[in-house]
Amino acid sequence: MRLDKIPSIPHLWRGASTPNPALTVAVVFMGAFLTTLQGRLFSMSLADLRGAFGLDVIEGAWLSTAMNAAQLLTMPATVWLSLIFGPARVIIVPSMTIALATLTIPFVRSYELLVFLHVIVGLCLGTYLPLTISLALRSLKPHFWLLAMAVYSLRASFGTDLGVGLSGIYVDMVDWRWIYWTGSLVGPLIAFIAWKALPLTPIDHDKLRNSDWGGMAMFCLSLTLLFAGCSLGETLGWFDSGVVAACLAGGALLLVMSIVNIASNKYAFVDLSALGNHNVRTALLIACLYGVLMAPTSILIPNFLAAIGKLKPLQTGSATIIVFGTYLAMTPVAVRLARRVDARLLLIAGLSTIVFTSAYCGSSINNEWRTDQYAPALILFAIGECLTLMGIIPTIVINMNPAHAAAIGVYAPLARVFAPGVAGGVIALILRLSSDTHSAMLKAGVEGGQPIVVQRAVSVIAREAAVLSYVDGFYLVFWVGIIALLLAATLKRAPVNPLTRPRPAS
Repeated sequence: MRLDKIPSIPHLWRGASTPNPALTVAVVFMGAFLTTLQGRLFSMSLADLRGAFGLDVIEGAWLSTAMNAAQLLTMPATVWLSLIFGPARVIIVPSMTIALATLTIPFVRSYELLVFLHVIVGLCLGTYLPLTISLALRSLKPHFWLLAMAVYSLRASFGTDLGVGLSGIYVDMVDWRWIYWTGSLVGPLIAFIAWKALPLTPIDHDKLRNSDWGGMAMFCLSLTLLFAGCSLGETLGWFDSGVVAACLAGGALLLVMSIVNIASNKYAFVDLSALGNHNVRTALLIACLYGVLMAPTSILIPNFLAAIGKLKPLQTGSATIIVFGTYLAMTPVAVRLARRVDARLLLIAGLSTIVFTSAYCGSSINNEWRTDQYAPALILFAIGECLTLMGIIPTIVINMNPAHAAAIGVYAPLARVFAPGVAGGVIALILRLSSDTHSAMLKAGVEGGQPIVVQRAVSVIAREAAVLSYVDGFYLVFWVGIIALLLAATLKRAPVNPLTRPRPAS
């Protein structure tokens, strides 16, 4: 081989001069997968991380809130920042920062520094998801748009379900530090691919000077405070805690002020007219409810197996593998269906499947249920989630005005992170209140007797009360699904677009 044919080192590391569509799609989806996976790894391993860092329950809750709430500080502003600094800088800088932060965290023993580094990780993770669909659609021909949407919907199952089993493998078989070091490996890879895929564009100094930074900061901070209040509520005692009360009240006040600012300021960072389209507005609302609709596979069943079945994450991994495997197999089918039928039909079919399966679980589960008994429900839930997402995303894309793409990028985090976080806090509260209520009702029917008998009865009552609380959890999903179905029924026919088949001539 001639030496002059071997690429030089400077050439290999030279940045992109023109956009590379294939690499652009790869990098944005890698970022989306990392966001979901990193969050799931952390949440499932939090108890083990508390032991490794020597933290109590409240300190662990603050650590989780610090990382998850911080995403909402950057997520609504990411699309705007990409218009000013260019998408390359918005992806490369956070990716390298994540790598450094996650590499350092396992060696830190100062709690204040630990919280600070988790905030940094959260701020950086918040930059990926808002750019995913927008960059993918701009980089691909319309023929591949549905495939991009399918891959995006797959990231939810990939990160959520794979994270459960992977966290168990890391903690029990490899090393807990890999919960963080996964980001240390993936971050530089994302940065390098972005460097080769996206050219560095000039900074828009005019937009930088004239942007509504105050309104943007107020909106982002309001979501962060509301999320933190819901996340810490169950741990700190909701309104018995001044911190939770301050977060919820302050977040609500700032949110109202930011909405007034958006409505009254013609130079606001986002425009309410983006929500003027009924289909877009309704689909975003259903997407917010999706945080509750995916609770069976992300919260209820894994927590049931852990609390009632006494299984560790590594043991519950088989349940999440069923969900991910079904979702993966269903995705090509959903894409094929989306090319041939109206997205509204996919959405209604998915919601109907979730509603039916929730009713089945609510009326059937008992304390002896384990992964084998849940398997049919897990498969149906995965099919329903896949069809629902493949109905929501195309509905938003094909009905929105392209001029409102940046605004939709601001509102989308409400459905992607904020709504699931709030749903998690509300579901935890409902499970506890339901368990306490059922426990009191069951104890009322138990008469006093020998201490050994009473002790055993209390144990059985606690177990059955917990099971009944999960029954109520499934019924909550059922009724939220009914509301989503009613909303889906109001969706109108979409205009002619690259995703739908031509309408027959009348």
